[in-house]
Amino acid sequence: MKNFVDFHVHIDYYPNYKTIYDFYSNQKIYALFVTNFPEVFKKAKDTFPESKYVKIALGYHPEMISIRPFKEKYFDEYLDETKYVGEVGLDFTKNHIKNRDEQIRIFRHICHKTAGKNKIMSVHSRNAELDVLTNLKEFGVKHAVFHWYTGSIKNLQDIIESNYYLSLNPSMLRTKKGRELIQRIPLRQILIETDGPYSKYNNRQAVPDDIPLIYRDFEQFLGIENLHEVVFENLNRLLMDQKKCF
Repeated sequence: MKNFVDFHVHIDYYPNYKTIYDFYSNQKIYALFVTNFPEVFKKAKDTFPESKYVKIALGYHPEMISIRPFKEKYFDEYLDETKYVGEVGLDFTKNHIKNRDEQIRIFRHICHKTAGKNKIMSVHSRNAELDVLTNLKEFGVKHAVFHWYTGSIKNLQDIIESNYYLSLNPSMLRTKKGRELIQRIPLRQILIETDGPYSKYNNRQAVPDDIPLIYRDFEQFLGIENLHEVVFENLNRLLMDQKKCF
């Protein structure tokens, strides 16, 4: 599976997480293993071997506030151990809007620290796209990837013009709005993700084996060939831009 990219996957949420991690490494798939808490990031770093292909991101998922408070001390302490931050962001959907102010406080701290260290962010923005974008720009976060974007066309255009990337998953191909959004994103700003195990493929939990088929589905929809080469080039450009700014 040379040059395939999965830029957002929750490896630790698979029951057979060690097998999943090894699959990415053995099949040479470039994967961003996002985490939901700083403490989970640290455990993952201690549990899994260093891999050329699987990179572990330091995260705090906005939906997790009611489960475990954000530990600024741990986030700040672990930030130098990775160049990736994710999953982070804001979620203003019905079940999480009650924590809006605390989410914003946490995300502003993360943006401040991330911009200062020039990290690459994988960002959650459900029902909060404009607030996410406003904070990214305010703090000067240069390298952000909007994961599974579901917002408006207007905000999408602002994201594109801000030179941020978007990671697309197969669930977006199954809705009219998702397909419309995909068609409006320049190829050079597209990355592909599974968001496994949260995303589904063929009416079941997405797994790494599905990645070539997912790329095929996007190729058929976009009317292009060799999407994995395009995405690989995009990832390389993102990494080079991050390196130049450091």
